[in-house]
Amino acid sequence: MLDKYYAHSIENEPPENWQPLEQHLKNVAEMTAEFADCFGAPEWGSILGRNHDLGKGTRPWQAYLRQVNNIIDEFAKDYEGHPTHATVGAQCLHKHSAESGKLLAYCIAGHHGGLPNWDDSGSSALKVRLQQQFPEVKIPLSVPSFPVDFPFSPDTERLGFQFQFFVRMLFSCLVDADFLDTEAFLDKKRSGWRSSYPEIDTLHERFWSNYNVLRDGADQTTKVNVQRERVLQDCLQAGELEPGLFSLTVPTGGGKTLASLAFALNHNKKPENRRIIYVIPFTSIIEQNAKVFRDMLGNDAVLEHHCNFLPDDSDWKTRLAIENWDAPVVVTTNVHFFNSFYANKTSKCRKLHNVAESIIIFDEVQAIPVEKLQPCLEVIKELSLNYGVTSVLCTATQPAINFSEQFKAGLKNVREIIQDVSALFATLKRTEEVFIGELSEQDVAKQLLEQEQVLCIVNTRQQALDIFNALPESEENIHLSALMYPAHRTKKLDEIRVRLSVKNKQPCRVVSTQLIEAGVDVDFPCVFRAVAGIDSIAQAAGRCNRNGLSESPCKVSVFEFPEESGCSFFRQAAQSAAKLFEPFKGKLTAPECVQEYFADFFWKNEQRMDEDGMIGNLCRIAQSGNIQFKDIAKFQMIKSATIPVVVALEENAVELIRALEFAEHKGGIFRKLQQFSVQIYSYQFEEIKNWLENPSPGVWVLRSEELYSVDTGLKCSPPTGIAFFG
Repeated sequence: MLDKYYAHSIENEPPENWQPLEQHLKNVAEMTAEFADCFGAPEWGSILGRNHDLGKGTRPWQAYLRQVNNIIDEFAKDYEGHPTHATVGAQCLHKHSAESGKLLAYCIAGHHGGLPNWDDSGSSALKVRLQQQFPEVKIPLSVPSFPVDFPFSPDTERLGFQFQFFVRMLFSCLVDADFLDTEAFLDKKRSGWRSSYPEIDTLHERFWSNYNVLRDGADQTTKVNVQRERVLQDCLQAGELEPGLFSLTVPTGGGKTLASLAFALNHNKKPENRRIIYVIPFTSIIEQNAKVFRDMLGNDAVLEHHCNFLPDDSDWKTRLAIENWDAPVVVTTNVHFFNSFYANKTSKCRKLHNVAESIIIFDEVQAIPVEKLQPCLEVIKELSLNYGVTSVLCTATQPAINFSEQFKAGLKNVREIIQDVSALFATLKRTEEVFIGELSEQDVAKQLLEQEQVLCIVNTRQQALDIFNALPESEENIHLSALMYPAHRTKKLDEIRVRLSVKNKQPCRVVSTQLIEAGVDVDFPCVFRAVAGIDSIAQAAGRCNRNGLSESPCKVSVFEFPEESGCSFFRQAAQSAAKLFEPFKGKLTAPECVQEYFADFFWKNEQRMDEDGMIGNLCRIAQSGNIQFKDIAKFQMIKSATIPVVVALEENAVELIRALEFAEHKGGIFRKLQQFSVQIYSYQFEEIKNWLENPSPGVWVLRSEELYSVDTGLKCSPPTGIAFFG
């Protein structure tokens, strides 16, 4: 009789062509065990896979499967509608072992809908579901050697975090295996699109072939290129070391992007390392970095996964790889990476097991918001300790995140890749940073007009707009802001690079928010920076004399606005920085200055490093096994108080908006519209809605009784097309 129990049916096919339940359970058990073997838990994975669909081994579920396929047989009398099946296996394992079985029960109960809370006011809580009554299961429970030992050393102070992390990793193994086996049976064409990727040896060959071309085309005798070669050699040497935690502290322009890739490739020669993952803080630079990796390794080796990346509809290989990160090189964002490790949904967790035994480069690690620092450091720590991950904290301004008595949440045993950081910074010193006092927006504009090529970076959109409006109208003056949609910003950055090029040397005065200062490849001879944290000042300095075209240091002028009234973050950062302006005059980017800054800034914010209570509350109570996965999933790297608005100034954006009216599935269109979206505050949104009560096409912001274009902040005529989504 058991041979008549099926896991999946095929439309318009008789049951004998369906997938037998026993076969599906066997396949998923083997695959889950293989995935979990990467972190030493194959037995746990096998038991999960073997029992995840036990609920399909009941007569009512088999009757339902036949009912939806219009088949009448001996199961027809047992039809009771669409029964749940995920809880049945969870119940069986929990009854078999109240401790280990309880942890596995979360995975099975949630393998379709997501990891549940142990207890809450609703019926979806695992505690409630484990007490429900279900029909008899005809497929036997399979627990040949029920695991009792964990594949990690329990840490009494971190045990709750370790438990919920381990369950989430097991959950990832199970849902990926379940999806892949189901896909292989139901959609062989789609399954076949998951094609293989280049081997590590091929990536080595491609990298060095392309790198040598760059070497041959550059003057290797310049000071900058000599130091870049030393950075590369330090990275290659460190790549031979055992996996663990590393830091890569290199000044801006020191070649750390390619050097870190060389480290990862050299480290990845070890058979246990499976992929290279780049975690980048800002979408404004992620496409730039991904292009570098593609140029060095080939399009077929690099997978981008972030909100601004939209694979072509025909690129099924990429679209499928995004589901589980099955690619040799993955490029993603801080937001996506860390949110995923606190998520509970199958779509977000499915890829997590593929992070185990990988090499992760955390670029610009200082950009992690201080109020999220402890939850992020716990993820980095756990991956390194128990999941075979090598993490590289890569930055020009290394924050003081190492363990100390004053910072017990910090990381231990972090090895610096650069053999002499101070000497490297001293040799690559290309700027002189000086605090010049108070300036009004008009004063700043006057000083900018005295320069042919100059960059001014401020802390808020309003400041950037006010300074820009104080400049005369001219194509020589350019405004950059997050109020410009991504496609527009990209065009403006291309224009800026053309003007700055050695070939053109055209006048170029740019007023920008912070979006330009972290990793954006531009090179100005002069930079102004509104007072901020030392890390921000150092990043701004990285846009000045970046390529060492001037032999003498170029000036970075730090100023403050009269009666500055920004958010508390900017005030605190500025206060910590201001203490260092005099003792480190002219050398605010020196490692010693950066270290003192972070020591003071972190001390001020020590109580805010776990703002949501993820570690202090939710993960701590998980020590009992009562894990609140849905509550933990409320963690968000960025809690945006803004509303996304589409700015339909370009014809393809207008066409996408028109397509929304007729589209059955709108998700793909909304993703494409992200290239034309901006984030506005709620009060601006209300002003737009009020104005549109007497509608005229366009997306505008009303300020000081004047209408401004959302994309640039400038006065303009009404554009065509409008759409809101959120």
